[in-house]
Amino acid sequence: MQKVFLMYSLKKGVSMEDYKKWSREVDQQITPKQEGVNKFEIYEIKGAEKGTPPCQIMEDIDVESWEKWQGVLKSKGMERVVKEWNRYGDADTVVSVWGNKVE
Repeated sequence: MQKVFLMYSLKKGVSMEDYKKWSREVDQQITPKQEGVNKFEIYEIKGAEKGTPPCQIMEDIDVESWEKWQGVLKSKGMERVVKEWNRYGDADTVVSVWGNKVE
């Protein structure tokens, strides 16, 4: 299993409340049900120890593998999420990282 962290900010003019409503009603209903996704949680970033936070939203996703996650993003089941996300998320701010737990 791998962990994916997806970080981004909202597009200018998009309110956090509108994003949260969409997230609850669409993203959080569809994404966790995709094959290969074991956990899906979204966090609103409220601050940083030093300076301004680098993002407004962080997604914490447990997946079978990074490769499987890339397939999920291109799957029919995620079409609505990917299309509608573009109304809210600023693609220029997206940072994706993945890795394994250190044991």
